[in-house]
Amino acid sequence: MKFDDKFNMLYNQFKLVKKINNDNLNIIEMNNQKINELNIKLEKRDEEIRDILNKKDLIINEMNTKIINQENRIKELENNNINIFQENKKLNELFNNKENEAKELNEKISNLENDLNNINNNLIKINEIIANINALKKDINQLNNIVKQNDNKINDNDIELNQKMNNKLKEEINRIENNFNIKFREQENINDKISNIILFDNKRYEYKINYEFKKDPKNLKFKDNITITNTSAGWNDIFEIFISYKDNKEYLVSQNCNNYKLDIYTLFDNKKINSLSGHNNKIRTIRYFMNDKDKNEYLISADDNKIVIIWDITNNFNIKHKIDTKYGRNIYSCLLIFPKNSEDNYIITSTFNKSGKDENSASKLYSLSNGNQIKYFNNTNNNSIYYLLSWYNNIDNKYYVIQFSFEKIIINSLLEDELYAELSNEPEDSPFSGCLYTKNDNDYLFSSSSNGYINIWDLYNKKIYKTINTKGCCLAHIIEWNKKYIIVADVNNKSFKIINIDDGSIYNINTEHKDKLKCIKKVNHPIYGESLLTAANDNTIKLWTIE
Repeated sequence: MKFDDKFNMLYNQFKLVKKINNDNLNIIEMNNQKINELNIKLEKRDEEIRDILNKKDLIINEMNTKIINQENRIKELENNNINIFQENKKLNELFNNKENEAKELNEKISNLENDLNNINNNLIKINEIIANINALKKDINQLNNIVKQNDNKINDNDIELNQKMNNKLKEEINRIENNFNIKFREQENINDKISNIILFDNKRYEYKINYEFKKDPKNLKFKDNITITNTSAGWNDIFEIFISYKDNKEYLVSQNCNNYKLDIYTLFDNKKINSLSGHNNKIRTIRYFMNDKDKNEYLISADDNKIVIIWDITNNFNIKHKIDTKYGRNIYSCLLIFPKNSEDNYIITSTFNKSGKDENSASKLYSLSNGNQIKYFNNTNNNSIYYLLSWYNNIDNKYYVIQFSFEKIIINSLLEDELYAELSNEPEDSPFSGCLYTKNDNDYLFSSSSNGYINIWDLYNKKIYKTINTKGCCLAHIIEWNKKYIIVADVNNKSFKIINIDDGSIYNINTEHKDKLKCIKKVNHPIYGESLLTAANDNTIKLWTIE
């Protein structure tokens, strides 16, 4: 073989080998690319696996947390079940106690019914006695006629004999009259017992505004401390205890300054049955009103946050309105008015302010139906209004608001912007409280003051009718007992004064309260009848009764 041929052959082989190498290199490069792609995929796969594992750990942790929470919840429920079981046990014990009390009460009622039956039987006997007494009275009249006839037939010769006969007849008449008086007193005693039992009859609980008592208040004697609660107020706050007749029962409500609640007591057994929550600061005033149009009863109260609450007593003491008065100073008095010639009823509030110039320092008028403000009394924004009353003028048939201010008594029309009168105290002083009084179709206003004067105002003539001086006493709450007497609280002497309206005579009763006496209230007590309540800053309310 020639050299050239070998060279060509080798060259061709070289080229073939080179080609094969190139092909192998290409294959290797392609394989490397695939390996890189696979590595990238593996890395992504690894990341996905790591993410899955992390999520798995999170899920496991969440599950463990839920399991722990469930275990804790199960333990909590088990504890709650134990507490509920214990509470149910206490409730069952309380129910059994109440059931026993109800049985005792039923026994007492049964005893009362038996007493009433006995009294009815005694009444039948009394009626028979009265019939006998009437027959005796007839006999007395016949004997008197005989005496007169004998007197006419007297002769000079038998004067002595006729005198003896007449003396015997008069002795017999006196004996019969004495028997009659004894039987009459026995009947009066039985009637008193009957009255005490009839007090439980629902008809005796019918409430009448300005009801008039018959007994002499000078016979009032201390009976009991019916409640001890924190009723302390400022030195010149005329706060008010009151009596409600809801559900034919009598309730007393007093403010509790420790927890800003209104405590409710039953007068029959002096037990606290409820506490009304709604205020968040010291309660300044409580007043009770009844709507004569529908006989619904309301309580209005105010606190140092300048909040007024109207409580619907007829509807289980629910809150009807809660009003922010936006006053700059304390609320001193509140009032509800139910005009007979209006579909709406009204709320009035007053404040302590002597330098205000806007409506937030004046007395305000609100609607009872929706709680919205209607107007403010622009002639009261620079006066401290201690107390509020309403008055219906029978001449012009309008309702008026009587406002006891620091210097005078301001009487405004309820709805119109009309000033009826400004009554200045004589001598000049602050009128703290008042009450209305009607006699011989004329309306009078009694006002008490801090220097001991009681002014009696003739409202139609707009002038003082009479002034009574208690000689330097600081007088607060004043009420009408009946058409003969008024009673007023003597703050610093801790007594109440019974004043004869006609002659101005004063009878003083020391209450032995330990602090300022601020409020008095007359009440037809369910057991003792005509009674008086006194409340003072010593946190006590006392009951006074007439034996």
